[in-house]
Amino acid sequence: MQTPTFIALAFSLTLLAGCEPQGPAAGVEDHIDEVVETGFSSGTSPALPPEARPEPGVIEQQKKQHQQVVKQASREAEQKLDEILQNTQGQP
Repeated sequence: MQTPTFIALAFSLTLLAGCEPQGPAAGVEDHIDEVVETGFSSGTSPALPPEARPEPGVIEQQKKQHQQVVKQASREAEQKLDEILQNTQGQP
């Protein structure tokens, strides 16, 4: 009983291995290498319209704000850690 089941399974797997993919994704495997080589190394970024480009002063201001937020979060985290350490040192 096991032999006919094995043969049928092997036969169906052989048939499936020989099937070509169909539909919209059928030709994808032919272009993967081309996309990998040209798509990632092109280095081009989309051109923004002039009104969408931030001014250099705005970028610098955003960097400063970001640094301030990071410093404040770092101070708060350090204070919280100090509190936790002080609370746990008194316990056996």
